[in-house]
Amino acid sequence: MAFQWIFDVAESISVNRLQNTSITTSRGGIIKAISRGIPPKIFTVKLPDGLRWEDYATLIQQAEAADRIEVETIIISSTRFPWMSTVTGTYTVRCRDFPQWTIFARNQVNWNGPFIFVESIV
Repeated sequence: MAFQWIFDVAESISVNRLQNTSITTSRGGIIKAISRGIPPKIFTVKLPDGLRWEDYATLIQQAEAADRIEVETIIISSTRFPWMSTVTGTYTVRCRDFPQWTIFARNQVNWNGPFIFVESIV
């Protein structure tokens, strides 16, 4: 499980849970919307800056090896993120965006953005 640790040590996680909708606005200002169903969940995961390279080097290398190719199963726990109780569970995800990392100061890891994972529903 190359990505589970990213969810486990996350500084923040957000999830897009909104339905796909098609919206039109008439010239008279009337808005009509229709649901196109529930899309796959998109998880935006930000890691804290300052993780020690020595502690996370192997995990980072495993995640890089999985890259955006591998599909992985992750578990979101309500004990770690109680505010995420609506999405607590097991998901199969693929990494869509893998941020660049930099080592700074005394072997600490800095990330240039969040990881973005998309639920694989195939």
